[in-house]
Amino acid sequence: MHEESWTSLRTIAMFTLAICRVVSCAPAADVDTEPADAEPVAEPAPAEEPSVTMTTGQGTTYTLTLQNLADARGYIYCELVILYGDEGSDIYSTSPLAECDVDWWDNLDLDAVAEQLGGTAALKNGPQWWSMDEVGIMGSEPIEIAGVQMIFGAHLPPGTMDSPPYTVFSPAKYQNLVWKAGEPTYRLVDPDGYHYVIQGHKVPAERLPTLGDEMEGLPEGWQYVVEVPETDLVMNLTPAEPIPSVQDEFDQIYIRIPGQ
Repeated sequence: MHEESWTSLRTIAMFTLAICRVVSCAPAADVDTEPADAEPVAEPAPAEEPSVTMTTGQGTTYTLTLQNLADARGYIYCELVILYGDEGSDIYSTSPLAECDVDWWDNLDLDAVAEQLGGTAALKNGPQWWSMDEVGIMGSEPIEIAGVQMIFGAHLPPGTMDSPPYTVFSPAKYQNLVWKAGEPTYRLVDPDGYHYVIQGHKVPAERLPTLGDEMEGLPEGWQYVVEVPETDLVMNLTPAEPIPSVQDEFDQIYIRIPGQ
């Protein structure tokens, strides 16, 4: 959407306000504007960074904090999914600590990883690349897994990862995302016109512009589109408002743009 044009009066008002902020626009000295003993106005407290305590399937408790990654677009990362049967699964990631070492990833002993973390099995999720320009994700302190530093990101209830392609689900999470103006965004559009933007992509970047041509399972009424926003696309997600999401046939997650 294009920003509406300012009217002349609005422009003058904002210009005057800007000047007042610089020079204080103090009243004349002989005008009493407030009592001498007036209480000072308290400055608002800065917003606290989110913090969540979560226990893994192995029984270890971590404190998760918001960890930010600048220059995220094209950053390669890998995730491990540790299965615990009826106890659910855990997610570990190399992001935002370091880009994933593909040689390490290709030669990873999943049985040894599952044994280290007390799971029944370990699965690979990736490698994949962030599609946005900045991202903030919840994660623990670094944990060494198979010789590489990773963060614990979430414990998921059983069945969470079984959502079929192109079916909307609504996870609740803290996450900050920024797609900068002038950069491409890759989206699914549902029959009601809602746009879902890809988060991490598993197909190489050069395939993204025409990925819709490869989607054999895209339901009727859905579209794959590429859009370049004229202003930054910013999402600050919280668990208070679960975010509708959808997965494509390449196991890539797209999240709905809020406020549509």
